[in-house]
Amino acid sequence: MFRLISKFSKISCVGNNTSILSSVKNGKMELSINSVLSFSLELFRRKKKKADGTNSYIAIESFVDPLTGKRKRATVSFKSGTSRAKAQARRELDDKIEAAINNLKDGQEERLKSYTFGELKHDWFGSWIKTVKPQTIKREKLVIARISMIIDQSTLVNKITPLLIKNCLDDYREKYNSSFSTMQHIKSTLNKIFDYAVLYCGLSFSPAQVVRLKSSVADKVGKKERLENKFLDEREIKVLLTELKKRRNPTYFDLTLFLIGTGCRIGEAGALTSDDIDFEKKSVAIKDSLQSHDLRVDDYYLDTPKTSAGERTEDLPKFAVDALKRCIQWNKLMDQAHKESPSDEFHFSKSIFRTEYGSPITSHNFRAILTRINEWLSDNCEQEYGFKWTKNVVPHSFRHIHISVLRSDPSVTLTEVQERVGHVKEETTAGYTHQLTTSQAKSVQVISNFAEKVGIN
Repeated sequence: MFRLISKFSKISCVGNNTSILSSVKNGKMELSINSVLSFSLELFRRKKKKADGTNSYIAIESFVDPLTGKRKRATVSFKSGTSRAKAQARRELDDKIEAAINNLKDGQEERLKSYTFGELKHDWFGSWIKTVKPQTIKREKLVIARISMIIDQSTLVNKITPLLIKNCLDDYREKYNSSFSTMQHIKSTLNKIFDYAVLYCGLSFSPAQVVRLKSSVADKVGKKERLENKFLDEREIKVLLTELKKRRNPTYFDLTLFLIGTGCRIGEAGALTSDDIDFEKKSVAIKDSLQSHDLRVDDYYLDTPKTSAGERTEDLPKFAVDALKRCIQWNKLMDQAHKESPSDEFHFSKSIFRTEYGSPITSHNFRAILTRINEWLSDNCEQEYGFKWTKNVVPHSFRHIHISVLRSDPSVTLTEVQERVGHVKEETTAGYTHQLTTSQAKSVQVISNFAEKVGIN
């Protein structure tokens, strides 16, 4: 982009080989024109007026430093505002930028000769943390600690090969008996680190990208079992709700109903206040997510939802609306009771879903309640309800249930489901979908209808 700036006027002009456009921003008019030669003399700034009465002009263009990724500026001065002078200024500016970039690239190549993996990891992390949430950084630090055990920090980056990475990953997995999921996280971070080296450090290719992890049959079976153990069928849901009703704090029961009715993430539910509910329209506005991991109650904070599609408005079924109303009424009673009999342990909060101590319900304390119920049902379900309890219910289970119920109905489109639960990718939603029945009657009926049409008896 070619930028010509007049020192004394209030107009900056931008030429980038596109059609003429204009806008006003911060009191300045910005123009995109199809050629620098289109500028008139009035659009140049006088750098200064010389003793002989002539004017001096300056042309400025920005470019990206390939070593750091930061933008830099190159400038040239010229004496005349004629079209010929402008064209000459542009040629000089292009030559100056080309020379600067070539020098930077030469510096890259020289630096890469002694650039270690430890230095690369440090540089990538410093750049990456500016783009993600604090909670993501905490999780990634655990992965980075593992990576530090895999590849020696003093290893030269330009000496790292795909085979070296593969052998290091294989050795680590064998030594620590790591799960396939753990190895996927490690490999994903290695991809990001070496992609950074390609983009900013002059590395010709990423040795991590060509390495492929292979999951065993046991890995695949284990993953499927863990996923299915989080999902509940109708009979199991009824039993769970019965046990939740026995809890001292009725909010856990109502929270469960709300999660089943909306598919919300537990952090999104924990962030909700009465202001987010439109009882007239029977809808909820999801715009925040409660962050509580490893934090004290007073340090909880609100962040944006997990994905770009996370901010959304969901229509509510009647049972979810009723659950919200009961929670709000319960909160009023609890607030009034603790105003009359204050307690240092009680936290006044605006959250709809609260613990008995007033603080927002988090994944941690909801999971604790569900764990106790899981354990009790594992020992007593067969005697109390007539079947063996094999499931491991977690807060995210209700998101799986919500999506599976919607996906089982052909009248509900995939796009509508994605919009309700805040998924960006179709494959993410598909990964939450469980069969509500093992019956294949529908499949048999469909293929039978086809056979009848083609004359198969």
